[in-house]
Amino acid sequence: MFNRTSDSRAQFEATYHEDYPRVLAYLRRRSDCDQATELAAEVFLRAWTKWDSAGNPPLPWLYGIARNVLLEFYRGRGRDQDLHLKVAQRRNLVVVGMDDAVAAKIDIRAAMAGLAEADQEILRLHTWEDLNPKEIAQVLDISPENARVRLHRARHRLAEKIKEPVDG
Repeated sequence: MFNRTSDSRAQFEATYHEDYPRVLAYLRRRSDCDQATELAAEVFLRAWTKWDSAGNPPLPWLYGIARNVLLEFYRGRGRDQDLHLKVAQRRNLVVVGMDDAVAAKIDIRAAMAGLAEADQEILRLHTWEDLNPKEIAQVLDISPENARVRLHRARHRLAEKIKEPVDG
């Protein structure tokens, strides 16, 4: 834990300046860009009110708060169905004149969309947010061993989805 003495505000401000861009990027990948800034403000407001319970380093703890803010946002707005519809529509795009790297990226996104939300979440935390299993465990409030097992299984399921033939 951080030293929570008279310099708590300075520590929080330093964390804000260092980690805000990463938290905002995480939120942008998971929500509308227009909403991400507002959601990030909520994350750091909650972080400040609970600053005494922040871990060291605080970034996984902030991702945990961001995850909860996102869950509340989608639950309150009922946007899950819209998001799934957009993903389903993107899966049906015809790829014409794209190089192999772009086509592979689309295949991976389609494969990710076919996974359970829990698998998508753990893969995003590991790949996009560059968190290790111990940090993922902190975000998801699970044990590090459970995080390693879930990550391994999610990777396996993603590999299986990538191998599936494309409908056509």
